[in-house]
Amino acid sequence: MKRFAITLLLAGVTLFAQTPYDDARAALQKKDFEAALKILRPLADKGEARAQSIVGSMYSGGLGVLRSYDEAVAWFQKAAAQGYAEAETNLGISYGAGLGVAKNEATALTWFRKSADQGYGPGQYFVGQMYRNGNGTAKNTAEALTWLHKAADQGFPRALTALGEMYDMGDGVTKDSVEAYKWLVIAAVQGDEEAKQYIVAVDAKLTPKEVADAKKAAGEWANSHRK
Repeated sequence: MKRFAITLLLAGVTLFAQTPYDDARAALQKKDFEAALKILRPLADKGEARAQSIVGSMYSGGLGVLRSYDEAVAWFQKAAAQGYAEAETNLGISYGAGLGVAKNEATALTWFRKSADQGYGPGQYFVGQMYRNGNGTAKNTAEALTWLHKAADQGFPRALTALGEMYDMGDGVTKDSVEAYKWLVIAAVQGDEEAKQYIVAVDAKLTPKEVADAKKAAGEWANSHRK
């Protein structure tokens, strides 16, 4: 989980509303992290949950500051105390990987669930994975599928890839390489690198017609989930 933890913690820096977040976004895109922090830190100090969560992500990634998981967790906790879903997910990652806090998978699941219950896709994905792997709870593939589908319905790429993996391996579902290919195509189109690699192996198992059927199903799913 640690490798992906950093990825998701950094993902929060792209979530902005209007100015002054627009200015912070522009600074981050230029990799001018110090300028971004000068904008965001005062907002975080005033108690704005979104800014607190982003500042936490910056400490986690060492963006414009010395990397400090302890400091990151402190900011995530401030934002999570206000019910900010992204920070709740980041706290779950922190507890799941033992970053800035003692590793505790049950506590990680608690934070993921708080985020997931707000309809936050990454939180739903992590809840699904915790149930899938039996981390912090008893393994429950039916529950895992429920949460992964919730995250997939929001287009969260990692959830789409996870569903592809489960159908390819027959993990809690009837093994179905065509269904697996469908989910992996959707994830790959959204840029998930793991899906792009995995789909090559699944493709080798299918006939040209099965590939065509899977791509058609992927297109139909995508069309039905356009926002």
